Amino acid sequence: MAFEYLSKPAIVVSLVLVVLYVIYVRLTSEPLIPKHLPWVGRRSELFSKSRANLRSFTKGRELLDDVYYKFSKHGLNCVLPNFSSGGEIMIPPSQIPWLLAQPEHILNTNEVHAEILQSEYTLLDPRIVRHPIHEEVIRRDLTRQLGSLTMEIMEELGSGFDQYWGFDTDTWKEACVYENMMKIIARTSNRIIVGLPLCRNEEFLTNAAKFAQDVPLSGQIIKLFPKFLRPVIGRIATLPNQYHFSKCAQHTIPLVKQRIADMGRKQREPDYKYEAPNDFLTWSIRDAMRRGDLIEQTPEMLSRRLLVVNFAAIHTSTFTVTNTLIDLIASPPEKGYLAGIREEAERILEEYNGVWTKAGLAKMIRVDSAIKESMRLSGFSSRGLVRKVVSDEGITLEDGLHLGKGTNLGMSAYSVHHDETIFDHAKVYDAFRFSRPREAFAASQDMSIDDVSGDFATDEKPVSDDATNKGDLTEILKHKNLSMVSTSETFLPFGHGRHACPGRFFAANELKLLIAYMVLNYEIKPLAVRPPNTWLADTVLPPMKTTIQVRRRKTETNG
Repeated sequence: MAFEYLSKPAIVVSLVLVVLYVIYVRLTSEPLIPKHLPWVGRRSELFSKSRANLRSFTKGRELLDDVYYKFSKHGLNCVLPNFSSGGEIMIPPSQIPWLLAQPEHILNTNEVHAEILQSEYTLLDPRIVRHPIHEEVIRRDLTRQLGSLTMEIMEELGSGFDQYWGFDTDTWKEACVYENMMKIIARTSNRIIVGLPLCRNEEFLTNAAKFAQDVPLSGQIIKLFPKFLRPVIGRIATLPNQYHFSKCAQHTIPLVKQRIADMGRKQREPDYKYEAPNDFLTWSIRDAMRRGDLIEQTPEMLSRRLLVVNFAAIHTSTFTVTNTLIDLIASPPEKGYLAGIREEAERILEEYNGVWTKAGLAKMIRVDSAIKESMRLSGFSSRGLVRKVVSDEGITLEDGLHLGKGTNLGMSAYSVHHDETIFDHAKVYDAFRFSRPREAFAASQDMSIDDVSGDFATDEKPVSDDATNKGDLTEILKHKNLSMVSTSETFLPFGHGRHACPGRFFAANELKLLIAYMVLNYEIKPLAVRPPNTWLADTVLPPMKTTIQVRRRKTETNG
């Protein structure tokens, strides 16, 4: 019914006029920014700030580099024009430690995410934003269970590749990288979110993926409007979100009801022959029961959280693996990147008797490096560590600059990632940039790869006694922290500090297994030229239409 109303000419014209007015107000409004701060991209012209904000939609990369090289590198603050917010403070990297040390009641990151996604509307229930308990479940249960889930992840990845890329060893098949990767990531992630058989249901997967696309798009639309109009615009702009959720809920609500009934009966009757699947849905039900939260135990709320986790799992992982695959096959064949990754995967799979394990994955430092390098070059978000001032008194930076409540501040992550003084040949894709020094250090110290691999954040014993006896502990930790899940002031795709992405450990394992299965089982024709990414304001999108030629390897190693 709502779509029928929107098709009427009078309503369409009215909406267009409202949008134009809102854009005018947005471009000409004065944000909470100290007047003495310089604006990058601002020219000596009529309506200079408004036109700078407008240019930010098409000149995002250039403006970020101006921020970094004209101000940040010299320890200075400035203003980055922003089409939707009117501008935000960009601080130099030297102030990162200070920024990370600020408490949540002064500088808040969740407020920024909520504003960007307009998640109070786009995620369809304000409670999800105000009480993000799904993040706690991911941080606690998913990370703890990664080892036991490894084979399930690989099984689903293999099933997805087999379905979409096939078994033909003679004929080359054309495949759209982004489209295929989204399908494979969606079903693999949902193997861990909702389990079999729903993770292979095409209708559910299609609508879950569309919901993941709806969220940022509807958020951008809502954000254009002033706050007093957002409750109305939010209902209209999120009609696709609501539709795709309802289609998914037709599958998830019966599943949740049955899961709750079975888990409840097992609790009452220990002899009942039932074992709850080891997945996010089970962990969420147990968490809600432990809290005694009746709202969180409802099938509707649990289904909403399942879709939110889908959004988080599908969205960025698909972008990352699309960029990684394109980077690898567009690199000169003589670099030997695919061959090097294949050799590593074959060696580790043989070492662990043909079984993929968490320990084996930790040793796959070449594929880890290849993914990390793509994230460095083509990170989805070009800004980093963005925070909103939420204290009524505002905040004073280390250099004395005072910012009022409601001001956004951050830094140019894109420029840090492309800084030649930090990374040699920073604009060139070097798949083994982060693994090469680890392998060289291990060899020079007569250590095994085990001693410079793994993850310092989650390993029970990050450094073995034998390794400590052989080498300097500081150097060992420095090389271990070259892994893709290790955040730092110079690697920010996952954020940094206490708000670093809690799902990055699962994402890393999933993507490493995906690349490993691909190189072990398929041949891929090289690309002569790397298709460019697309910039929309400060967002970087991978080449979504790029197709490649693939076929099954005659000598294959199934994980």
